Amino acid sequence: MAFSKQFVKTLDELFRRRTHWLRSELGLVKPGQPPKFGRKKVDDTISKLQEIASNAFARKLAKTEFEKHTPKRKLWHINGHGRDDKKTRFNNWYKKIGISTKGCVYVFWGNGNTLYVGKTGSGGSRPSSHFEKYWFSNVKRVTIYAVKSKSQIPKLECLAIHHFRPIHNKNKAATKKWTKACPLCKIHHSIENELRSIFRLR
Repeated sequence: MAFSKQFVKTLDELFRRRTHWLRSELGLVKPGQPPKFGRKKVDDTISKLQEIASNAFARKLAKTEFEKHTPKRKLWHINGHGRDDKKTRFNNWYKKIGISTKGCVYVFWGNGNTLYVGKTGSGGSRPSSHFEKYWFSNVKRVTIYAVKSKSQIPKLECLAIHHFRPIHNKNKAATKKWTKACPLCKIHHSIENELRSIFRLR
């Protein structure tokens, strides 16, 4: 189902639930048990609409912003014996590829899935700190995206999380006042603010 049809169908279903009592009073619907409507239903619908928006826009927004702000992309396949050796090899490779002090966004990949998305605001060894994580044994490769401007890093990390859906990112991407906002998060906020305004609950 197209994004627009799915979005409208979900939104209309919530509106029908909210106005069922009125249509029932006017004899516009058949008598019977009214559909449940409450805070949980509104919350669930907001989450569903945000998910629809993510499915519709995440890939396109991520592609556009990464092409604009990441001039260099490097891929490293995990190699070495044991974590310490792998970490040393990675750090040596990381130094050679010449990531600037403006930082990067990095993605850890497994077999057919995304394990983790992270960022660093400098040219340091932040990516290799994850080699100590319990899930690192499943990592097969790492992609490093060099970023032109530090202000773009949180936005790009957030878009990568929306698009790749890593299974080990427990928190949302952290932001600061001077950084650029994630455009998909703006859409999510608009959906939530508008629906809470329309379907106000005590």
